[in-house]
Amino acid sequence: MVGVNEALGRTVTPFTFPPDSPNLHMLQATVNDAQRVKYLEPYARGETISAIAISEPGAGADPAAMITRARRDGDDWVLDGRKIWVSKVDEADFTVVMAVTDPARGARGGISAFVVDRGTPGFEVARAIPIIGGHTTYEVVLDNCRLPAGQLLGAEGQGFAPMQLRLIVRRLQMGAWCLGMARRALTMLCQHANERTTFGALLADRQAIQWWVADAETRIHCLQLMLWHAACRQDAGADVRTEASMIKLYGTELATDVIDWAMQAHGAMGMTKELPLQLMAQRVRVMRIYEGPSEVHRWVLARNRLREAK
Repeated sequence: MVGVNEALGRTVTPFTFPPDSPNLHMLQATVNDAQRVKYLEPYARGETISAIAISEPGAGADPAAMITRARRDGDDWVLDGRKIWVSKVDEADFTVVMAVTDPARGARGGISAFVVDRGTPGFEVARAIPIIGGHTTYEVVLDNCRLPAGQLLGAEGQGFAPMQLRLIVRRLQMGAWCLGMARRALTMLCQHANERTTFGALLADRQAIQWWVADAETRIHCLQLMLWHAACRQDAGADVRTEASMIKLYGTELATDVIDWAMQAHGAMGMTKELPLQLMAQRVRVMRIYEGPSEVHRWVLARNRLREAK
């Protein structure tokens, strides 16, 4: 997955391999036999599209603060609440919705996952929200959305751990995209620096350019090793939550810097839409927000390390 997504990171042509890998991992960890046949198998074959609804208007980077509620009513579950920043829900055949089933427990045993089919009464796409980079995300309203008991994904109250697994996979995927983007931007910077002459000298002979190249090359190598290490540990079944946070944080900020240096080196041409750099810059800017903003990852990493020291 890491190798494929690094290659995808080098292109600005929109493309997603079916199925979307993070949701696939979450389903693999939670489906029962009936859900495996109905949802996982056609999804794994690329025949269906999925979405996931986690964030809420008042609970973005903190899933434990969600208030969308799922309550039992006989043999059914009834969902009420509001979700935001839900990608692909406009075309999804089904959406995994995270909801609170036990407010007293919250993230420690009180959050459950449900599969909501397209067209389910009470599940409404309220509005489209355009964001930079040409992407669109959506807000969803759940109003007396009634689901059969069989739509519960995994065990009641145990939705937080598989959701974290999904986030881990996405963060590793994002690190690979960033590695591909950074490598392409560095290649463009070096090619331009070896061709462009200013004030009688090549840009490649300027110390500012040389330091950008040296820093980019070093940090790209670091990200590559971080990714391979985490991918190997993930394949072996290890807990890589910490590594995934580091990679998401480090990768997005590395790609931001290298793309910006490439744009700066290209001068006015770097500001145009004739080069792919502006599309890469918009893409990585959005990535510094979703799946946890950089500031939250820094806070979590520092908190965990300080607890270890204590």
